[in-house]
Amino acid sequence: MGALPRRPVTEGAVKTLFDALHELHHQAGWPSLRDMAAEVGCSHTTISVAFSGPRVPRWGLLELIVETLHGDTEQFHRLWLASAASPVAVPDGAPAGAATGTPRPAADPAATAGPPVPRQLPGDIAGFVGRDEALSALDRLDATDPAGPPRIAAISGTAGVGKTALAVHWAHRVAKRFPDGQLYVDLRGYDPGQPMSAGEALGRLIRALGSPSQPIPTDVAERAARWRTLLSGQRVLLVLDNANSAAHIRDLLPGDGASVVLVTSRDSLPGLVARHGAARVNLDVLTPAAAVDVLVALLGERAAADRSVAAQLAARCAFLPLALRIAVELAASRPRAALGELVAELGDESRRLDLLAAGDDEYTAVRAVFSWSCRALPAADLRVFQLLGAHPCRDLDEVSIAGLIGTDQPTARRSLDTLRRGHLIAEGQSGRFEMHDLLRDYAAELARQLPTADRDAAAARLATDYVRRVRMALSVADATDPARRWLDLERPNLLAIARVQPAAAAELSGLLADHLDLGAHYVEAAELHALAVQAAQTSAVPGAEAAAGNALGVARRRLGDYAAATEAHRAALVAAAAAGDAAAEAAARHGLGTVLWRAGRFVDARDELQRALELWVLVGDRVQQGTLLYGLGTVFVQMGEYEQSVAHHQRALQVHRELGNRLGESRASNNLGVAYERLGRLTEARDQFQRALELNRAIGNHVGVAVAQTNLGNVATKLGEFAEATTNLEAALVRYRAVGYRVGESEALTGLASVAIAEGRPTDALGPLHLAVTLAAEVGERESQITALIALGEAFHALSAHTDAAARFDAAIDLAVDGGDRYQRARALVGRAEVARDLGDLGGAADRYSVALRLFQDLTLPEAAVVAQRLDALGLEVRPAG
Repeated sequence: MGALPRRPVTEGAVKTLFDALHELHHQAGWPSLRDMAAEVGCSHTTISVAFSGPRVPRWGLLELIVETLHGDTEQFHRLWLASAASPVAVPDGAPAGAATGTPRPAADPAATAGPPVPRQLPGDIAGFVGRDEALSALDRLDATDPAGPPRIAAISGTAGVGKTALAVHWAHRVAKRFPDGQLYVDLRGYDPGQPMSAGEALGRLIRALGSPSQPIPTDVAERAARWRTLLSGQRVLLVLDNANSAAHIRDLLPGDGASVVLVTSRDSLPGLVARHGAARVNLDVLTPAAAVDVLVALLGERAAADRSVAAQLAARCAFLPLALRIAVELAASRPRAALGELVAELGDESRRLDLLAAGDDEYTAVRAVFSWSCRALPAADLRVFQLLGAHPCRDLDEVSIAGLIGTDQPTARRSLDTLRRGHLIAEGQSGRFEMHDLLRDYAAELARQLPTADRDAAAARLATDYVRRVRMALSVADATDPARRWLDLERPNLLAIARVQPAAAAELSGLLADHLDLGAHYVEAAELHALAVQAAQTSAVPGAEAAAGNALGVARRRLGDYAAATEAHRAALVAAAAAGDAAAEAAARHGLGTVLWRAGRFVDARDELQRALELWVLVGDRVQQGTLLYGLGTVFVQMGEYEQSVAHHQRALQVHRELGNRLGESRASNNLGVAYERLGRLTEARDQFQRALELNRAIGNHVGVAVAQTNLGNVATKLGEFAEATTNLEAALVRYRAVGYRVGESEALTGLASVAIAEGRPTDALGPLHLAVTLAAEVGERESQITALIALGEAFHALSAHTDAAARFDAAIDLAVDGGDRYQRARALVGRAEVARDLGDLGGAADRYSVALRLFQDLTLPEAAVVAQRLDALGLEVRPAG
């Protein structure tokens, strides 16, 4: 392997290190960053950041990368030491190129403003007594060295024993010691539905602690890496409530001991103790004396006057804090009854339940308290409690509960007020109701006593009500933010219902496809549509399988999984043919054509899209005809048939404007701008991109906004307006990364690198372009890969790294020839000709210029005149290219 560059410690030391790293990556054959991440044992994001900068990677990480690429670790260590000493080494979060000292305009003022310090702890517990030993254990944990490993407490014990109360109470006591924030997440580890995933929890934590404009990766490992980066060196108190295992929270743990983590779980979490050194805090029921103290604190004189009776009541509650508090509430609701009477009633119920209990179960006593509480409920309120245990959602609002129980809202509210006063439910934020998981278990137990028909009818009512409300929200979501916010708030519940109600899955898939796509909720969309496909395969609903399959194909394509997208659309095509559904066949062919275009198979894409257009004309769907017209126009751009492209886009615009379809108009405007840009009509292109941006902002199409910003940035670069270009491209990059749209990320990185090259900063372009090439290759996006390779060749050429430049141009030429992309082939040939010219190979330069000239002339593009001038400047007698 060739020697790596060695330079003295100067302001170029950081650049030298990254140059060497990218050269080593190239010499190793450009292995995938994902493969390297698996080999090194870290996330894809960690490797991406190490390659794209701007921060010098930790030596431990860099050493592993160099070893994976079979490089010289000693030489890299010297480069790393020089880089670490450089005055231009910059912290995480600085934009690419910050090390050069070149000022950069901010993408958005809000993007640079830090978020408020999070204070997420629930309210402290009234009447908290006892637990002195556990509190001391937590105090000792906080007193340990913050420079050491992560400081974690594993608080375990049975349901209702007060784990959350202890964690929250101690957290309030020490909150001031954690100036960087106090974070709280209920992981719902024992929820009868699905616990909160590590990915969802990480998303919430990153949003709470990070900048609201910073991207949140979709990959769980990448989110975990981002989370550890945000926590590094911060004094944060993190409460992870209700975990079901060590694995459940492993990705949420910090990488150092600056923060303190409290984990509560019914499980003893031996893995957390053994692997992560967590301090074990086992909670048992309260001591008899402490239990009486709780009753005295909450009931006052009634309990203090006769502590022996209070002790009997505590015993009936098995000294369990949750049961004690429910008993207190019941006692308070009967102020004239002596505590002894309540103790006697509870005793009778306890004996009856003991006969039904299996073995020595602490839950027996708790069930007795719950049962005692429920005995006092009117029959209608008891039925509400039972039905609240018979649905799959974590929480519900009043409207949904009314639908579940089959009554009007005022009636539902009266029952909810009764249950809330009895601490059988809790009213959370925004008027949503939920249960402690132990109470939910009990409600589910009681629900099983209802006739199956009643439970099924309630579940069906809830699903039907949700579908009705979704329809209503979608009918106004285009005009009202509250409707869109409601849809986003209810996404977890809608998915929960889809998992257990196949008919609802099919309906919700069709209703929410556009909303989820516009909001870039691609992961949720893929799950919902896959559930709908499964449901449709066992149903007799005509066209359901094809519709769900096509929606699944779109979601998988958005996530960059072209193979899965193709499979989904082909399955939909088969289902459509079997059902004789021309509209579903058209949608499947449209989806296939789009994936083929993205993969660079333009002729095949054109054929599929033209067949789809014929079918939409046959069906009479004008909206889809307009969509197919701009899809075909995009393919014609790639094929170099620009007049055809412009004509198709203009027809699409006319159709969508006539129909008032702003989404269709935005996409047609954007694609027409691309055609104008190719033709050198830059002012007209910018007008179309600006219109697309305005439309996408109005309808809330996040990716559409980013695409328009990317295109505006690229046009601004061509017009020499580099500050404007950078602003748009950096804003687009943030959006792409936030939703996990890797194709867009590659294109925005290439655009930013092109600005750097145009401004005379080719070194700053190398890192982003290496990443852009890798992202596009991993997704299978041929055009984006070619564009990034050409830009990378231009960067190396500007640095006089002729061998590297030639290799990138040749790779781009090969890909363009393979895909039949004449425009990109011509661009790459021009770059390759200029390398040959600078190396003194004038004949080679002339040959390549000649082919490029012919291609640009055939395409009737303005680049032809520029290439002709460069060819003439060689001063050679050039024969026309064959």
